[in-house]
Amino acid sequence: MRRKRLVVTLAAIALALGSLAFWMLPSGSSEAGLGAMHNCAPAGKWSIAVWDGPSGTSPADALSTCGAGAVDAAYSLDPQTQAWMRWFADRPELNNLPPLSDVQGIIVLGGALASPTQTSSPGPPPQADVIFYHGTVLTMDTQHPQAQAVAVRGDRIVAVGSDDEVLNMSGPGTALVDLEGRTLLPGFIDSHAHWIGDRESAGHSTSEEAIQAALENGWTSVSELFVNQDRLDELLSLDQQAHLRLRVNAYLPLNWGEEKFGDWYQAYEPGQEFSSRLRIGGVKIFLDTNWGQTLFFSQAELNELVAEAHEAGFQIAVHSVGEASQDLLLNAYENALQGESNETHRHRIEHVVVLRDDQLDRMQRLGIIASFQFFVPADCPEVMEDVFGPELLPRVARWRDLLEAGVPSMGGTDSPWGCEAADPSKKNSPMEEIHKAVTRIGESGVPPAEWQLDQRVTVEQALRLITIDAAYGTFEENMKGSIEVGKLADLVILSADPLATPVEQLTDIEVVMTMVGGHVEHCGQGYQSLCPAT
Repeated sequence: MRRKRLVVTLAAIALALGSLAFWMLPSGSSEAGLGAMHNCAPAGKWSIAVWDGPSGTSPADALSTCGAGAVDAAYSLDPQTQAWMRWFADRPELNNLPPLSDVQGIIVLGGALASPTQTSSPGPPPQADVIFYHGTVLTMDTQHPQAQAVAVRGDRIVAVGSDDEVLNMSGPGTALVDLEGRTLLPGFIDSHAHWIGDRESAGHSTSEEAIQAALENGWTSVSELFVNQDRLDELLSLDQQAHLRLRVNAYLPLNWGEEKFGDWYQAYEPGQEFSSRLRIGGVKIFLDTNWGQTLFFSQAELNELVAEAHEAGFQIAVHSVGEASQDLLLNAYENALQGESNETHRHRIEHVVVLRDDQLDRMQRLGIIASFQFFVPADCPEVMEDVFGPELLPRVARWRDLLEAGVPSMGGTDSPWGCEAADPSKKNSPMEEIHKAVTRIGESGVPPAEWQLDQRVTVEQALRLITIDAAYGTFEENMKGSIEVGKLADLVILSADPLATPVEQLTDIEVVMTMVGGHVEHCGQGYQSLCPAT
């Protein structure tokens, strides 16, 4: 079904352009026959291929007959994540799909989709289910950062562009939503949280209440960083009952303090997808506690544990706060990678609160992901004074330094946890988190010290950390995290544009609507006209 959905989406794109060239190479056919079937792509035009070939081969094997550069972009099914990944032929500088106006045709390689077909007949644009227009669309797509309108069909985005371009896809059954200048963004992604697992600590009596709270804040995806078997069973039950109304990446713990859990996680596959709402994100290791003062593993023990999970193909996320634990962990990651790029594995450091310059440089060299929360040191005065002291403070919460060094990074809330314990008063809203990141002023309202002013990030950087950058951190940047054709229709409407709002007013921005997979899961009070029936 995944293959069919993708082909239908791509076919809809070509139909919308009035130019469909749709080829298929049947199972068992010679891959070298591709060129003969479609004569490759005309010079200077884009050709998009969907690779459905045998395991162990790549689109390059089938597209080589066209010559270098003839087919610019292909989709292949990643065997680890079961997600469609973009692949580019001899065009490494291309990081995004082409503008729709440049798409010439679609080539489907492999035989799992249907019988051999070749058509070339223009037709009317497909009718969208929902069109949002007359708004500010912040896409998080670096090639096309802003638009006016977005069309949704089923659970996917089928058009992004100007009002005139996108409204052309409206029909009798299309719900038209006039944003009246409001802002549409990709749904927010909480990279590190415990929304569901620790719901009682946040004051929620049921998982459904916790999910509703997340949706009201605009979170469409969350990574739950402690999902043992009991919690996984609960998530599966919620999913089966259609109560899991947002997307969850579950991280399976290998220990809790001194208690070790063994290899129970290997009963599951890396990136195993139970449904479109629930998948195994990876494994979780607790390396230190008490703000880095207590370690749970020796170097040899950590090396063995990390290597075992790494060799089994799991992404590894490690709770590591202090300098000593950063050294242990970077040693363990380097030992496991053995010179290999972390791009394939995307191992992470969770919290990464204290960091020396040499450790930061090492993270950049290894490509280790920094998964941090926008906590404000002034909200934790006792920790800053008693645990770290004036000597370590300049090494705390180095978010801007990480970004400027080019370390892959993503943001989260750690909901419902605060400085010392769970804090039910924390709203954990994206706008509050962005305000903290931009001002370094937290719940206490205490102005930041000079050393923290240097770690402020921009609003745009903060937005990316909880959208497209967060999607990268779970191998899902090709399916969510930005507003692009073919991606999941996980969207939020905000009452104002964060990029144009005075910093001191960021927390006044409201979440008007939250959509997950084309379905409205939250509609703000008084905003019913902006929430289409789906």
